[in-house]
Amino acid sequence: MIRCLLFALLLLPAGRAEILDRIAVTVAKHVISERDVVLDLRIAAFLDQKPADLSGDQKRKAADRLVDQYLLLQEASTSRQQLPTAADAQQLLDQVKAQYATETEYRAALARFGVTEAQLSDHLLNGIRALRFTDLRFRPEVQLSDDDLHEYYDSMAAQWRRANPAQVPTFEASRDQIEKLLTDQRVTQALDRWLGTTRSETQILYKEEVFK
Repeated sequence: MIRCLLFALLLLPAGRAEILDRIAVTVAKHVISERDVVLDLRIAAFLDQKPADLSGDQKRKAADRLVDQYLLLQEASTSRQQLPTAADAQQLLDQVKAQYATETEYRAALARFGVTEAQLSDHLLNGIRALRFTDLRFRPEVQLSDDDLHEYYDSMAAQWRRANPAQVPTFEASRDQIEKLLTDQRVTQALDRWLGTTRSETQILYKEEVFK
């Protein structure tokens, strides 16, 4: 029976095999399949508890995220930085499971979104590794002057005044918050610049038919 099934699969037209799991993006020699893209969207929908949007536009955005994550994790793999482990991912997984009253409800939700626990765990691990490496790689580059902090405070204070003029903290009272927000912004900007440069130096090919 198994041999017959394998033989039948071999006889499938090439186009049919492509539909089952087409290549979505190639990053140098690395392949991101349409199934990878769809799984990313299904897991995101599961975590947000909303219906999965599998439109071409959302698939393209998911593909972009997976490309960026791959490039970042490749860089991380050559570093000596200590990154999160499977145990760290398990802690996040436990937090996700805690949102459900019972194990049965949790398993039913996974099945409803077409996701396995192993896939969810891998997704969480890759995510926290990328975030941790981003922090380790780019945060040390951020240097803020008092002028930077005051300028950012002025922009934030203007927003606070529009929202509630009676509750605008002083610069000194909000200094720690301002420094964290501005540092996070600069880290994101540094990451975006790095990704832009790395993407330009890497052969990345999108199969546009996947995103129609």
